[in-house]
Amino acid sequence: MSLASRWFAQLKWLTRSSTLRLSVILSLIFALGFVVAIFVALTLGQRAIERRVDTTFTALAQGSEIAQSRSDSAAMILRPLDDLAGLPVQFGRAVSRGGGTVQLRDDLMRSDLWRILVARDKVGTPVMVAVPLEDSAEVRELLAGILWTTAAVVIVATLAIGLWAGLLAQNRLVRINTTLGRLAAGDLTARTGHRRSKDDLDDIAQNLDQTASELERLVTQTRHLSASIAHDLRTPLARLRAQLEMLPDGAERAAALDEAARLTGIFDTIMRVARIEAGQGRDGFETVYLDEMAIDLSETFGPVVEDAGKTLVLDLSAPVAVQADRGMLVQAVANLIQNALIHGGDLITLFVRGKDLGVAENGPGVDPAQFEEIIKPMVRLDAARSAQGSGLGLALVRAVVDRHGAELKLTANDPHGLIVKISFT
Repeated sequence: MSLASRWFAQLKWLTRSSTLRLSVILSLIFALGFVVAIFVALTLGQRAIERRVDTTFTALAQGSEIAQSRSDSAAMILRPLDDLAGLPVQFGRAVSRGGGTVQLRDDLMRSDLWRILVARDKVGTPVMVAVPLEDSAEVRELLAGILWTTAAVVIVATLAIGLWAGLLAQNRLVRINTTLGRLAAGDLTARTGHRRSKDDLDDIAQNLDQTASELERLVTQTRHLSASIAHDLRTPLARLRAQLEMLPDGAERAAALDEAARLTGIFDTIMRVARIEAGQGRDGFETVYLDEMAIDLSETFGPVVEDAGKTLVLDLSAPVAVQADRGMLVQAVANLIQNALIHGGDLITLFVRGKDLGVAENGPGVDPAQFEEIIKPMVRLDAARSAQGSGLGLALVRAVVDRHGAELKLTANDPHGLIVKISFT
């Protein structure tokens, strides 16, 4: 896998992380709240400054007499409302509105920001009071710069901490999910390895490990029990067969020998399934070319199928090589051909299509609602009970498929029949 592909896979994993999304969302909510709080603080601060200026200079205007105090200075302009000559037109517009803040294009007395107020002097004459806000604007800009810088640092730190906390939680969830995946794939030795109990995720990991240990014990015990029963019964069956062979020839002797052989085959199949299911890891796996294996199987089973009055067709399309246990795959495909030979029609197709390996037949087929049933051990449909078989053929195939981490798919053949294929990942 290339570096770009690995990065893409990592990014795709991050977008699926619910804990990470939750951490980022909470961090963004906090950041948005912080920004709104600063904006509101600056807005309210500006209005508070304007109210303080209005109050202060209203008091100054009321303490002055326009006839004595008429003058323009860099600190304040005090004029009657009918004497605004020489002042920018924005002053007159502000006076007509009853006052306000004026932003000039050019500086007036070294300031382009003025606060206009309409008040009365101490004798009751309406006057205009204009004061520059240049200093307060600089203070406000300085304060805004400090607040926004602080906000940026806090927001970045919050997002970083949220991302870090989300990644920590996600890594623990990934470990738990990976363990569950391995357990589902049949690796009953999978554990999270958590021993500390700090929070609920650690509790979940510990409970998962305990559940997996108990599951491993029960499954191992069940497998050993079934294998032991099958193994122990082989000896009395062998003795029974030996005694039957000592009987005089006849139809009853032949039927009894066939039944004993069938029982021996059932127990042998049970033991093979148990051994396959008990296997772990990839010991014995090798590179298997599916087309070569299919050709060998076709040459082996072709005469057998012909002797039964049926036809075996080989269909190869873009075959690939897979890592597999060749012996197990041969056993699985042999079971599929045997099932098709017993229960299928007169045409059996052994196919390899890319990573799909399987068998198709044109018999009466199976109801799709029963696909899940026929791959269970010892399950035989009513239509198949009159034919030979033990109900373990597809169960063994499924054990092989699970052992390889592949997928067993059953679909209806067109126009009739059944397709059973093993899909490798």
